[in-house]
Amino acid sequence: MTSRSLGHRAPLLWLVLPLIAGIIAGRYGPPASPAWLLAGALVAALLSALAAWRAPRVWALPLGAALLLAGDASYTLRRARLAAWEQLPPREAQLALRVDRVFPQNDPRKTAGLATVMRAEEHLPDLVGQRIYFSLALRPGEAIPIRSMVISALGVLTPLPENPPAVSFDSYLADAGMNFRLARGRLLAVEQPPTRYRMFCDHLARRLNAILSAGVAPKRPELAAVYRAMMLGQKHELSAAQGQLFMHSGTMHLFAINGLHIGVVALAVHALLLLARCPRPLVAVLTLLVLWLDVDTTGASPSALRAWLLVAAYETGYALRLPANGIAAAAGAHGELRRLLHRGTARRVAGTLGRRGELRAGWRVCLGQRSHRPHLHLGAQPAGAGVRRR
Repeated sequence: MTSRSLGHRAPLLWLVLPLIAGIIAGRYGPPASPAWLLAGALVAALLSALAAWRAPRVWALPLGAALLLAGDASYTLRRARLAAWEQLPPREAQLALRVDRVFPQNDPRKTAGLATVMRAEEHLPDLVGQRIYFSLALRPGEAIPIRSMVISALGVLTPLPENPPAVSFDSYLADAGMNFRLARGRLLAVEQPPTRYRMFCDHLARRLNAILSAGVAPKRPELAAVYRAMMLGQKHELSAAQGQLFMHSGTMHLFAINGLHIGVVALAVHALLLLARCPRPLVAVLTLLVLWLDVDTTGASPSALRAWLLVAAYETGYALRLPANGIAAAAGAHGELRRLLHRGTARRVAGTLGRRGELRAGWRVCLGQRSHRPHLHLGAQPAGAGVRRR
C-alpha cells in the first residue's frame, strides 16, 4: 500500500482569497464604516458556525463573506484616514517622532525612515499616533537616528493621496498605513535615547560591518562593498557600476535580506546545532534566536520578518515532531498574514508565496521531511508504509 503525504496540502490557504479581496475593496473601493463592516463580519461568522451544524455544504459561503468584510474593515482601520485631510495643504510642522525604521542613505548628511508621531503642535492633534515617513537633514558630525529613539524634527508636512499610483513610493507608504510624509526637514534634538536592545543591535551591526571590511576594504573597497551588501543587505554600499551590473544580470535579489538569505542562515545554524548533538527544542530555540538577531540587526524589513515567521513555523513543527508545511504555515500565522497583506497589499502575495519554494526545498533536505514526490523523500517512512513487498 502506497503511503500518502499531506505535507503539500494547505487547508487554510483558501481563506486568504476573500481576505485579499476585502483588503483590495478597502484600498480601492468606496469608503465604508468599519463598525458596520465588523458587525456584518460577525453576523456572517455566526451564520457560518450555524451552517456547519445544520447545512455542512454551505458553511464556507458565509465564512468567505465574513473574511471579505473583515479585510475591508482591517484596511480602513489600519489606514485611519480622515476625510478632512484631503484638503490640507503642505505646511510646516514640528513633531516628536519615535523612529521605527531607518532607510540607508548614500549621503551621510541625510536620513530617512518611518516613525510614529508621539507629540504634535496644538493645531495638529489628530497626528498623534500616526505613522509617517520622514526625510531629514543632519548637521555635520550628527549621528543617524537609531530605532526606538524619540527625536524632535521640523519639516514640511504633506498629506499622501488617498489612492496613489500603484507603482510609486507613495503607494508603498499608503499600503503601510501612512497618511503623511515629513520632507525637507531637519533634526532639532534627541528627546529620548534608544533602548538598550536597539543600542546593542546597532553596535552589532557596526561590528559585523567592521569584520566584513577587515583586510579587504583598504585594498579592494569594491569587494568589501559586495560583502557588506550580500551579508548585511547594505545595497547602498554598491557603486553605480556594480548596481547596474547586478541588475542587468538579474542577481540583485542576492543582496536583499529576504527568504533566500534567511533560509541559508537558518539551514547553516540548524545544521551546525544538529552536528553538535543538541536536542530538538534547543536547536529550534537557538536557531530562531540567532536568526532573529540577524533579521533585527539588518533592519527588520517586512520580507525578512515574513521569512523569520515561516522558519519559526518550521522549527516549531520540528521541535514538536509534527509535519511542516510552508504555505499552510504562512496562511495560518496571523502575524505573517498581517504583514503579507497590509505591507504589500494583494500584488505581492503571489510572488511572496512563490518564493517560499526556495526555502521549503532546502528545509526539507535539511530536516529530512517529505517532499511532494515520494521518490524525493529523504526521511524514514512510518512502519507499515511504503512500497508493498513481494
